[in-house]
Amino acid sequence: MQQVSSFASSANRAPGTVFNPSSSPSLVDQVRDIGDSQTQQLSTRVCDNCIRQKVKCDLGRPVCSRCFERGYACIYSSTRRRPGPLPGSKRKFQRRSAPSSRSSRSRARNVVTTDYQLGPLGLQSPEEQVLPSPSSALAGADALNQPSGASESSSASPGLGIGTGNQYSDSLDILPQEEEYLLNKYFETIHDAIPLFSEARLPLDGSGASTCSRDLILTLLIITAKISDFTFASDGFDLGAHIDLTLSSASLQEDMFGDSPTLDQFRKFCLLAFYEFHQFPGQQAWMRIGKLVRIAYWMGLDRLDMLPALSPDWNTVSEDDLEGWRLVWWCVYRLDSYANLSAGTPYQINEMLVNTALLRGGQIGRAPGSWQQDSTQPRVYLPYRQDSLLELLPAIIPDSPETVSFNLHITTVTSLRYIGRALHLRSLAPNQELVAAIADAERRLSALRLALPKNFFNPKRNAFMNESCSSHHARLVSALHLLMGQLLAALIRCGCLPEGEDWLLSWQHVLEVCQDVAAIAKQWSSTFSLSVDPAISLIAFTALIFLDLHKKFAGVTSTQLESEIEHCETFLLLQLEQLAGSWTLPSLLILSFKSFKASLTGPLSYSHILAVLSRFESPLHPRWLQFMSSAHVHLENCQ
Repeated sequence: MQQVSSFASSANRAPGTVFNPSSSPSLVDQVRDIGDSQTQQLSTRVCDNCIRQKVKCDLGRPVCSRCFERGYACIYSSTRRRPGPLPGSKRKFQRRSAPSSRSSRSRARNVVTTDYQLGPLGLQSPEEQVLPSPSSALAGADALNQPSGASESSSASPGLGIGTGNQYSDSLDILPQEEEYLLNKYFETIHDAIPLFSEARLPLDGSGASTCSRDLILTLLIITAKISDFTFASDGFDLGAHIDLTLSSASLQEDMFGDSPTLDQFRKFCLLAFYEFHQFPGQQAWMRIGKLVRIAYWMGLDRLDMLPALSPDWNTVSEDDLEGWRLVWWCVYRLDSYANLSAGTPYQINEMLVNTALLRGGQIGRAPGSWQQDSTQPRVYLPYRQDSLLELLPAIIPDSPETVSFNLHITTVTSLRYIGRALHLRSLAPNQELVAAIADAERRLSALRLALPKNFFNPKRNAFMNESCSSHHARLVSALHLLMGQLLAALIRCGCLPEGEDWLLSWQHVLEVCQDVAAIAKQWSSTFSLSVDPAISLIAFTALIFLDLHKKFAGVTSTQLESEIEHCETFLLLQLEQLAGSWTLPSLLILSFKSFKASLTGPLSYSHILAVLSRFESPLHPRWLQFMSSAHVHLENCQ
């Protein structure tokens, strides 16, 4: 180790020098020479990383071949160790991981951050926190530019935090029949809410075995079991504890260990971020999504169709895997949209600078092996100009129902992002400029609405058009996106106008949009509650808040209108309760609305409404939620 340190110090005397082991054999030879001089002084035993990974080690000094390839700091302890995690670490983790509680998840994360520190090669255990060899540091940097499959298969994913995924999965006592049922359940329901696979089931190889990593499959199983309220036959199977452990140990830094994530790893990251955002909403879920976005940008997923021409490594990736990465990117795009719009924070992804195409040719929901690439069909990309979004529709509408639903979802989410960007101007631009920006956004939104197919906003199923029930609900979700955009634009306009006829017309438009949202809730079926993105609960929640304000507004004197508003509130609450049967986010939103409704009494004047509008930043913004809990106190002094 003294010789390795002296080598590193000599390298430090030449700042700015970039070492490349592949083009500088002398550098690699020098590292190997150092190892040769130490060979006689060290015992012939396997390095700690290979022991922990349970793989064969060639005993290379100071860096074995496996650690050299993966960019790990290679450690040879003087004491013998058994395969698996560090002694005591697993017991400590299980002891501190209490089942099914937010606090237990936080404590488990604290254990990870205590035992593992961020070092030059990612998260390292205390015994690994030594000066890395030059070759390992270079290999770790090179690996960041490689896609999955370039250096290892998907099944070789690092696992769930400490050690490998097998140490975690071996403790799960899941029967084959249970596994088959849960996988079918996933592809029948949750997969539609967060499409991560092109096929309608797990991809298989020629022998009929799944090509997905066991780590990903187990994540699919436990997430599906949790939100579908599945009961395992095994006694003592603590599903909540397993999910808490997965969430607390599956951060990107821990799973990557210096490498780019494989396709299966990224799928797992997306699924966990999706689950956490809707089950444990808050800062940690928001941060996890932010990490996903950064890693996606780092790997170049925002320009996926350019990568095969730019990188030889990506040129060797199969077409099926490229389409898998495409789905991963659009999943990250959707998560970035929901997380930041709901929190009132700027988007990390710039939708006008995305060079990854949408889906085409029935790529999603297909039977295994049934899709062939049509080179004559042009790729469709998000436009770099906001005015051109509606030009996508003629290219995406004629596709298969599943692909149309997916692409329309991305299109309507993008239009909602445009409104969200205007919303961020409230604290910067004067009212006149803000109203102009909102009018511009509303114009684009209206054009997109008019360009959509006939009966797109029909709350009921288009039976004469042979629309399936699943396609019906997918269409309703996209319609809700556009209605949310209209609602946000109307709220911003109301907050900018003085009291008078124009303001009253804008306030009436808010009621109109809220009633349209309730009309969709009226047609909702609980059968599809797991098949749609539960982020739509944020739209129902926002509509509920402003329906209640309309009911208590002094300008509403018609008892018939009050009764109609109450009916709308009932439908929206019932929709939230259906979603709350599986997800925590809708449950929290219901409690927040009921608390707000009980604390605020009417009649409310223009000044009261304006005070509420001035506090509204986004549905989940901390300041807005705090205001809702004590709205009556803030509105007492309004005239």
